[in-house]
Amino acid sequence: MVRALTEAGADINKAKDDSTTPMYVAAHMVHEAVVRALIELGADGNKASNDGATALYAAAHENHEMVVRVLIEAVADINKAYNDGTTPLFIAAQQGHETVVRALIEADADINKARNDGVTPLFIGAHNGHAAIVQILRDAGAV
Repeated sequence: MVRALTEAGADINKAKDDSTTPMYVAAHMVHEAVVRALIELGADGNKASNDGATALYAAAHENHEMVVRVLIEAVADINKAYNDGTTPLFIAAQQGHETVVRALIEADADINKARNDGVTPLFIGAHNGHAAIVQILRDAGAV
């Protein structure tokens, strides 16, 4: 379906008014096959919405490990941050998404990259009571 649309002239990177793209929406909604198809067709997986959210950010926020892994393998800038400095690793740590945190760490995400206000993934994991996240980050060398 995606291929047919692009062959008919559809712009796979065309964004809505808020700058969310088909890749962002597919990642957010856990449409792994669509994410793969868009990547195959050359979609920009790092294009951010007006607030700085990327497809990887959306997948990390929603705890979509497989989509996170697909994006990491293919196109994603794992440290690209939201406008306030929140990275995909930060949002996964904040939400307590252990498998996504592990996937991002395995892909060499910056474990100590702080938000603009200085809050780190380790801090937010601890603040939100996510003991497993704190342990995962500490085991990876977070300070």
